[in-house]
Amino acid sequence: VISGSMGLMPSASVGLETSLYEPIHGSYPQAAGKDIANPLATILSAAMMFEDAFKLKAEAKLIRDVVNLSLEQLIVTEDLSEGKKSFSTSEVGTWLSNEILK
Repeated sequence: VISGSMGLMPSASVGLETSLYEPIHGSYPQAAGKDIANPLATILSAAMMFEDAFKLKAEAKLIRDVVNLSLEQLIVTEDLSEGKKSFSTSEVGTWLSNEILK
């Protein structure tokens, strides 16, 4: 599967007592302080945590659905904008939060 960006790939390291949910891409120090990093993998990792660790399946689905809506409506950072308007990390995060609260 081609995801379109490393910024879309959540991951989980699941242990017997403790698990770690994080984007597969690791850190992105070149983006520090620039408000340009794609937040979707981090948010999708949180959805995985809600579903797997906390058994909050409806909440996890809501998060995934809102992320998918942002992709459909191109409320995305530059790496996914395909030359169209792009949004900052904080703008994408705010948009996602507002959609979840609707």
